[in-house]
Amino acid sequence: METNFTPNSRLLKATHIGILLVIIIAALIFFKDILKPLAVALIVWYIIRALQNFIGSIKIKGRKAPRWLSGTLSVVIISLILQITINLIVDNLTLILNNYKTYQATFQIFFQKVSDFIGISDLEDRIMGKLEGIDLQAYLNGILSSMTSILSNLIIVLIYLVFLLLEEVSLKKKMRKLFSDEHIWFRFQSISDQIYTSTNRYITLKTYVSLLTAGLSYVVLIIIGVDYAFLWAFLIFLFNYIPYIGSLIATVLPAIFAVLQFGSFWPFLWVLLFVEAVQLVVGNYIEPKIMGKSLNLSPLVVVITLSLWGYLWDILGMVISVPITSIMLIVLAQFPSTRNISILLSENGEIDELVVKDLPDLPFETEVNQHP
Repeated sequence: METNFTPNSRLLKATHIGILLVIIIAALIFFKDILKPLAVALIVWYIIRALQNFIGSIKIKGRKAPRWLSGTLSVVIISLILQITINLIVDNLTLILNNYKTYQATFQIFFQKVSDFIGISDLEDRIMGKLEGIDLQAYLNGILSSMTSILSNLIIVLIYLVFLLLEEVSLKKKMRKLFSDEHIWFRFQSISDQIYTSTNRYITLKTYVSLLTAGLSYVVLIIIGVDYAFLWAFLIFLFNYIPYIGSLIATVLPAIFAVLQFGSFWPFLWVLLFVEAVQLVVGNYIEPKIMGKSLNLSPLVVVITLSLWGYLWDILGMVISVPITSIMLIVLAQFPSTRNISILLSENGEIDELVVKDLPDLPFETEVNQHP
């Protein structure tokens, strides 16, 4: 006897999927303090793997470094970079807070110049009256506290990272025992390799592009004379991982600060023009040549997931939204029942290259509702 799918069964299946999504979203919100350091550790793990492969490819007297040595060097280098970066950011934010009164006075002079230029005598009073309701110093103190919290969370991230590296050795053996069937194992391994390759390529190349953008922007800011160039360069590096809106935010922040520092509109314009020029050249010419079509994702889907993950996990959610959506695209493409969803997530509907071929279907993809 054969059981066919009915409207009621489809509704039941859709209900189960909806409930599962609600549970996942609730867990992401409720356990975010635990999951966010783990997500950061995973990102760092990907970067360490890329650095390990690079160090492992270097030959000294015709010999490559042992894998354990390249792995240890990678961990030490990345850990030092993270520690130094966060310390520099905290120092820069502290200096901004210490000079807050000076920047506030410069800001008032700037608006006085604007008032005189356009002929509105009380423009300064109006704007400063509005700004008085915004406790900017408290906001900066909040950012500094957040950075200090991140510094303390770095220990948690490093603990997660160490266990990820240790677990990596035995994880493959565990998975092999879990999937005892040869066909299931090879399919699982193929899908896992595809996810790792795609995600690792995106994170690695995006890191190279972000470093290039931040480095060039740092040079521009130094030439113009903007204070705390390292802080703005780091924000440019970080926001460059956020699609579409990240580069705009990263450009506007140092431009606004230039007004606070110089009390003039022209530094704002120069920073905006030259940093945005760096963003455009790298984003429109260099990045496409390096990355190509590494991710087949719909721009609309990217924007929606960007908003969703930004709501759930703030900036970190925006940073990881693209890799997570890419993983969903690859996994959903493997099963006939979810392949249509994968097509909707893709940029052009072409997902054939994502599907693992020449392997038998998993047992649960066959008709399990048939009885003799």
